[in-house]
Amino acid sequence: MDERDKRKLRAAKRRRVEVIAYTVEIIAAVCMVAVLIAFLIWHNSFTDIKMSEYVTLSLTGFDHYGTATPLINGESQYSDFWSTVSATIDKTEDLSNGDTVTISYDYDEEIARASKLRIDATEATLQIEGLPESKVIDDAFMFSGLIMTQNGISPKVTFEIANTSEDPLVSGITYYIDDDRTFFADGDTLTIKAELPEGALDSHEYVMDKPEDEYVYEYPVVSEDKYVMSAAQISAEALKTMEAYGTDLIYASDANEYGLRIFQQEAHIQPVFKGNKTTFKWVNPYVISAYFHSVTEAGLQQVENHANDVQIVYGVTITQDDGKNCMAEIVVQFTNLIEHADGTLELTPDMGRIVSATYRDKNVKKLVSIDSNENYNTTKLTE
Repeated sequence: MDERDKRKLRAAKRRRVEVIAYTVEIIAAVCMVAVLIAFLIWHNSFTDIKMSEYVTLSLTGFDHYGTATPLINGESQYSDFWSTVSATIDKTEDLSNGDTVTISYDYDEEIARASKLRIDATEATLQIEGLPESKVIDDAFMFSGLIMTQNGISPKVTFEIANTSEDPLVSGITYYIDDDRTFFADGDTLTIKAELPEGALDSHEYVMDKPEDEYVYEYPVVSEDKYVMSAAQISAEALKTMEAYGTDLIYASDANEYGLRIFQQEAHIQPVFKGNKTTFKWVNPYVISAYFHSVTEAGLQQVENHANDVQIVYGVTITQDDGKNCMAEIVVQFTNLIEHADGTLELTPDMGRIVSATYRDKNVKKLVSIDSNENYNTTKLTE
């Protein structure tokens, strides 16, 4: 084989190698394309799910006191997958508008693959907004249901307290006077406090701007009419009027009510009867002395005690049909004298009543004396 034939042989070999290489490249390319096509077919058979698009927040409560709960709104066609999904947030309570929360997700990866789902579970950050403002409870709102009804005359004024509010919170408040006293006087200032019902603020719809015991409503006591509390308020003219009323009261009273006891038990005089009745009469009453009693501060708070009285002691003759008689003493009492705003005293005959009639002077002294009752201050009005 000459050199020329050798060259031709070598060239033929090179062409065969090139053909083989080219064929391999073509086959490789075809395989790669087939693999790529298969991958694309497989890849496109999956559905993309971005978790943040299917999870929302449910907000309840009020600004600063909000509560957040994640809600999953999955598609029904992937119910097997969505039943495995859960969402959590890094802060669920005491939320305020403007706060941010981070939502993270958990799910069953095997079910996701079996369902041909491609999941993007990247954590999502959301801002809290839309929580309503809580209503601030100030003094005006706290006491908006308070109604006070004043009764009586100073210094024996009493109060009835009611709550007439229709507001859901205020209607449940209990109002009370922060004072141990039962009665109050003109010029006093009452401190009213409020007690909220248990659990009233649990929903945070209302918030207090201070501690409950610092809510205070001050109510001034005004009583134009006043019970007389000083002997200086009883003029000589007023005393004369009471003395005259007392004299008329004695004459109008039935002496037989007292006479039998005075004659038999105290003066030891035999009474005279006409039929089955005694025949006693009062004759010539005259004033011996007069005393003013005003209730003490301690006695004022006792319900049974009256505010004041004037007791006038009369000397009187009690006689019967046979002419026999004896001296006696009668005490007429005027109770709860009132001074009006114009300075005048309220005095009427029916304010007086006989409280004692006796032969024994010591009985009267005990009744009207300074030491007669520790709940009253006593002042003698006559010389």
